[in-house]
Amino acid sequence: MEPSLSEAASLGASSASDELLIQAFAKLDKVALGIAVGILFGFSVFAATVVLVIKGGNQVGPNLGLLSQYFIGYSVSLQGSVIGLIYGFVSGFIIGWLMAFLRNLFVSTYLHAVRLRAGMSSLNDFLDNP
Repeated sequence: MEPSLSEAASLGASSASDELLIQAFAKLDKVALGIAVGILFGFSVFAATVVLVIKGGNQVGPNLGLLSQYFIGYSVSLQGSVIGLIYGFVSGFIIGWLMAFLRNLFVSTYLHAVRLRAGMSSLNDFLDNP
C-alpha cells in the first residue's frame, strides 16, 4: 500500500527537518578549527608586529612587547614577528582545538540527555497505559 499524498509530504518534511537537525548538531572537526584559529592568531601577531616595526619611533610597541613574557624569544622586531607567528599559530591551534572539543562534548552530552528523557517518557507512557 502506497502512502497518501499527505503522508508522503509529512515524511518528506520530517526527513528534511531531521537532515536540518543533523547538520545543526554535527561535530566540529577539532584539527580544522585548530588550524583556522591558529592561522588567525599567528598572522594577527605577525601583522601587528610588522606594522609597529614599520611605524618605528623611540619606543616601538611597548604593549606588544609584553608578549615576550609568554612567548620566549619574542620581541617587537622583524625576527620577533616570525617567532610571534609561530607562537601565535601554536597557541591559536590549542585554543581552537579546545573550543571544538568542548563544543562537541557539550552537544553530545545534551543530545544524550534528550534521548534519555525521551526514552524515559515513552517508558512512562507504556507503564501508565498497559
